[in-house]
Amino acid sequence: MAFHLQPKWQPLIGQLVIVKLHDEEIRRGVVDAVTDDDQILWLDNDGPEPRRLFHRADGFNVWIDYKWETDRPNLSAGFHPAAAP
Repeated sequence: MAFHLQPKWQPLIGQLVIVKLHDEEIRRGVVDAVTDDDQILWLDNDGPEPRRLFHRADGFNVWIDYKWETDRPNLSAGFHPAAAP
C-alpha cells in the first residue's frame, strides 16, 4: 500500500488519513475540520478515541492512500467510524 504525503490539508476533510510525527504513525482517522490557513487539522472521534487536534507547526504531517490506485487493500479495511450520537 502506497501512502502519499499531503501538503494541503483542506481537501482532506471527510477523508480517512494517517497522521505521522517524525515518520511514526500517531493515529488514523477521518478528517473532521481544517483551519482556513491549513495549519490545524482535527480528526473526528472514533470509539474511545476523542476528537483530536494536530498542528502543522508541531511537526505533524498527513498521509493518504489515493483511491485511484486500485488492486490493493484499502486503508479503511477494518475501520469502523463511531456511530453518531
